[in-house]
Amino acid sequence: MDSFSRLLDATARCLCRYENLAGQRTVLAAISGGVDSTALLLVLARMHHEGRLAGPLHVCHVDHAVRGDSRQNAQHVVDLCDRLDVPVTVRRLVLPVGRASEETLREARYHELRAVAREVAAGILVTAHHADDNLETVLFRMLRGTGPRGLAGIPESRWIGRGEQRLLLVRPFLRTRRTTLEALLRSLGETHFEDSSNLDVTFARNRLRCETMPALRRTLGIGLDVALMTVCSTARAANDILEAHGLRILSQRARHKTAWRCELDLRGLDEDAVPFVQEALRQAHVALHPLGAAPTPAWLERVAMLWRMCDGKRLAGRTGLLAERTRDGILLLDPERAGPPPATSDGGQLLCWDRGRQRFGATEWLLEAFEHPLPPLVPSPTEAGRLRALLDPRLLPLPWRLRTRRPGDRFHPLGCAQDVELRRFLMSRHVPRFDRDRLPLLVDANDRILWIPGVEISALARLQLNTRRSVEVIAACG
Repeated sequence: MDSFSRLLDATARCLCRYENLAGQRTVLAAISGGVDSTALLLVLARMHHEGRLAGPLHVCHVDHAVRGDSRQNAQHVVDLCDRLDVPVTVRRLVLPVGRASEETLREARYHELRAVAREVAAGILVTAHHADDNLETVLFRMLRGTGPRGLAGIPESRWIGRGEQRLLLVRPFLRTRRTTLEALLRSLGETHFEDSSNLDVTFARNRLRCETMPALRRTLGIGLDVALMTVCSTARAANDILEAHGLRILSQRARHKTAWRCELDLRGLDEDAVPFVQEALRQAHVALHPLGAAPTPAWLERVAMLWRMCDGKRLAGRTGLLAERTRDGILLLDPERAGPPPATSDGGQLLCWDRGRQRFGATEWLLEAFEHPLPPLVPSPTEAGRLRALLDPRLLPLPWRLRTRRPGDRFHPLGCAQDVELRRFLMSRHVPRFDRDRLPLLVDANDRILWIPGVEISALARLQLNTRRSVEVIAACG
């Protein structure tokens, strides 16, 4: 079997692992015209013509417009696609005047790739990152300072984007060396376009590739690559353990989880669990962030420090996500996507009985009420928890409404001889600061607070020994 056939089969096996995620949607290939991406295009084109791709193939070339020959580069890719009978889209970047950084160019490139993916209904984006890119990445991250995740190198696949715009990025060449790809193109008689910007050592990554790594190889020989691959495999194994424990904490200890909010219950965990808690917070950040972005290590360390502080402390990062220390753990949320509670200047939102669930404004709270001729015996109050209340309606005039708190509100908790200031009561119950202005307060026609979902029922509404007719109210946060 020749080298092209082996690369073809390896790529086919890689993409088959993700067919259940991408389905029969378009396969979008990011092609720059260099050695690695030209080899990728040849492989994908052969797979497409042999019917080994799950969906149709489409190519996207992003012209960064930072080189004088960038248009010739784009034309080279178009000519190659025409010869291989593969549709192609070319996007030219329009960047602010001045020298763009590597990160700026990368973000702009992926923005255009996601836009083209939406246009062609792509479910998978394939790039030509190879083994040498992976080694460079590991060394680059080591020099800058990183943890197990960074030392694990480039992942074979990851999701980019959010919701319906989510796109699976796959790199099938990560086990293939660049010399193998160069030899393959020579044997096939194919040419590639040499990107002169790859030799610009003013970019840190190019300086590492063109100067640092050759110098290290002259000193260490093949030992450099072996050492980097050992670091990469060891870090990947450690990272897999870290991710598994982080996912366990997130799945077992997440409360009131929505698309924009998650509260982690960290009671019972000690200092040894800090790395796993940080990983759980990282995964929660990715899930909650509107673009699916991961937090910085510095942000994670600062949030972990909240765990050692008293409840009420907050951390607002540049990402837009807010972290707050609660009595039981850490609350992570995106305030921009939190729906506003209803305006309560007109008395609030009417609570109807036996009408099914109703949402409290645009918030995460859902409530429903049922009338019973006798108080139900099951579930017991302990089993039902604080999100369910049984109220005696005899002395509570209708209509009942839902509203948010107001200045001067007072509340009569169970076991207290008199009412107390609501603001102080919520603080004493360690209700998160963010939630205090969003809680749906159930009030009667006299505007007396009957129930605070998840917190406490009022002594005014509690069941008596002679209570017959009762109202059951169930709340849900999600």
